[in-house]
Amino acid sequence: MRSFATRSLQSLRAIWILNSILLLNTLGAFGMLARAQEAKWDLPSGVKYSSEVKSEPRVLRVHRLAIDLKSESLEFAVVPGQDPDGDGPIEALLTPPKKLGQEVSAIALINTSAWGMFPDKNTGKKQSYVVGGEADILGWVYQGGKQISPIQGGYWTCWMDSNRRVSIANLGERQEAERPTQAVWAVSGFRGILTDGKILPEASEVRHPRTALGLSADGATMTWLVVDGRQPGYSEGVSEHELAQLMLEAGCDDAMNLDGGGSSVMLLRDQDGSLSAANRPSDPTGQRPVPVVLCIRRSEQSN
Repeated sequence: MRSFATRSLQSLRAIWILNSILLLNTLGAFGMLARAQEAKWDLPSGVKYSSEVKSEPRVLRVHRLAIDLKSESLEFAVVPGQDPDGDGPIEALLTPPKKLGQEVSAIALINTSAWGMFPDKNTGKKQSYVVGGEADILGWVYQGGKQISPIQGGYWTCWMDSNRRVSIANLGERQEAERPTQAVWAVSGFRGILTDGKILPEASEVRHPRTALGLSADGATMTWLVVDGRQPGYSEGVSEHELAQLMLEAGCDDAMNLDGGGSSVMLLRDQDGSLSAANRPSDPTGQRPVPVVLCIRRSEQSN
């Protein structure tokens, strides 16, 4: 007659096998869902979307967009919200990202720069977040000869020059003479997370939804990455250190952390020709209005 210990060991083994099968089935379902999601987008050659569900270090949903910078059929556009006071201190009104993308016939976009709300004009008190609110964009934002927000120390920048070369750096640390003079467009984020393949942030337990932008070592590919967060059981967010690791996995050598939290969003053109969210923003109301986005669209030469 088998001992109690033997029967217990066999029972535990059976439970382990059953759990393994359930896990494999769950991951397989996630994989099929990701493939179905990827198939719904209408993206041109040179732009590739992929998504992944991770179970480690916690449940995460990761969205990537790889952009071929050598493709002359694509161009970038930095699109801010309306500027209500011209040369005044207000730089943009908070605007739904989809609306900003529609202005330039975007095929894809992400949120970019950090920002702050201007105080209430009547009371001087800090305002809570409101749709259409007046924003002070933090860091350099530039498009087609127009400076939307100036270079600011502490905020890293990604820009493209007239030779279609893209760079990422902290321009606030450079002397005026060392700053780029032939930029076509520029957006800023919080700080660099990768430089020459080296992770810059320390490990941390601070986890949020995140948006990042990075470049391959040869400068030929730009990667956009959005990680959903603040949604237990669906996607719980990452630290800046973990974000840098994800950018390394995506083939980036340099990368920076953009605005995150409820602002993190990636919109792609779907089969119906409209812009839809590839990720699931953490705000209960969905896509949070922001002051500026970075878009990809077809170049005029390719139309």
